Amino acid sequence: MTVNLREKLSDNHLALSQNPTCSLRIRSHYSALSDVQKKLADYIISNREAVPTLDLKGLARKARVSTATVTRFCRTIGFGSFHEFKIASAQELVSVPLVFEDFDPHDNDEKLINKVFAAYIQSLIDTRAMVSVPNLMRVVDRINRARQVSVFGIGSSGSIAVAASHRFALLGVRCQAHTDPYEQIIAASLLSEGDVAVGISHSGTSRITVDALRLAGKQGAFTIALTNHANAPLARAASLTLLTSLHEKKVHVASLTSRVAQLTLIDCVYIALAARNEKRFTTTAGMIEKELREKLREGPKSLY
Repeated sequence: MTVNLREKLSDNHLALSQNPTCSLRIRSHYSALSDVQKKLADYIISNREAVPTLDLKGLARKARVSTATVTRFCRTIGFGSFHEFKIASAQELVSVPLVFEDFDPHDNDEKLINKVFAAYIQSLIDTRAMVSVPNLMRVVDRINRARQVSVFGIGSSGSIAVAASHRFALLGVRCQAHTDPYEQIIAASLLSEGDVAVGISHSGTSRITVDALRLAGKQGAFTIALTNHANAPLARAASLTLLTSLHEKKVHVASLTSRVAQLTLIDCVYIALAARNEKRFTTTAGMIEKELREKLREGPKSLY
């Protein structure tokens, strides 16, 4: 199996549209669905080719749910009606071939490595399809105007928070990452109007990060969530949400692929910030990099 990212991205511009596919919508809302809606969602994901051929009653019968459940499900994931959902399902089927594959204990080395690459590539393709460029630019504008920016994250999300703070600081943005639970609450309580708080959590259920983001909002800060779930507590606590999209039910490396998608969105903000104030940011970044180079050169000399 060979996967070419450039070919995949250019293969049908749907992957780069701002209209997420049915599968992406289902995954991003899955954690917020009721048990019976999850049953329906699981049937749809497992029977993608059959869904466009079914009417409302037929889908309900096959999934063993009520027609009312199907209707509510379609609205929950962002469609105005079952008819819209069915059309989108058919379009997805002919337009977006899945790259993602299950990992198998019997895979040889080459196949295993190819599947890892495919997983990362698919996560980026799907995340791009979920991204609203206007929302991304709202994030850029808010950070650009912010008095200070606080980024919250725990565990693996904490390392992403640190990476984000380093990138923004290079551009002259007053930004600090907070990865300790107590520190998050203290930092959030000190924010006010004109500040920005960013909460990072793949699941969107990290209690400390959710509480910190909610507190930052109460203090008047503009709050941003970076998560994989549109209806997760973190997203509900935020003024604006940036979504990643990962096939968690397919493979147990979501925490790994989420890092790539999260960092890519952060880099999008970083690049757009630099473009907003190219001269100022170039000067600041140049000064910081010059100091870092000098310090790094001094380090080895001091050892001899």
